[in-house]
Amino acid sequence: MEWSTARNRIATHIRVGDDLNTTESTFREVWEIGPIRDSESYGYRSETGFVVRIGAVNSIAIPWSMLESCFQALKAESGYDGRFFRNHFGLQAKHHPCHVHVVGQIFVNSGLARRLGTRYYLRSDAAGPA
Repeated sequence: MEWSTARNRIATHIRVGDDLNTTESTFREVWEIGPIRDSESYGYRSETGFVVRIGAVNSIAIPWSMLESCFQALKAESGYDGRFFRNHFGLQAKHHPCHVHVVGQIFVNSGLARRLGTRYYLRSDAAGPA
């Protein structure tokens, strides 16, 4: 599956208000979709994506560029996990480790991935109808 197809799938399936919790988490909800606040520390400059609530009052930004990078890992035999995320987005992982599973749950809720333990893998049937 190509990124353009995956991106369309995510855009079609993820909506404001969607629950992105795992069985171990609470308060993971899509708050906004669209432009994300510029952040010098993270290098997000006029990107679009998702703002997701974490906890009662905090949020994290998940730009499309982050999802694209993580999608490439999702397609690999080893899958997408915290190690990949920390290697590519170390500052975000340091500030909010929950980025790892929020990104993974965006893939799961879009029908692109399945979660096995702490790893996420591309679903074999993901290339089928959306």
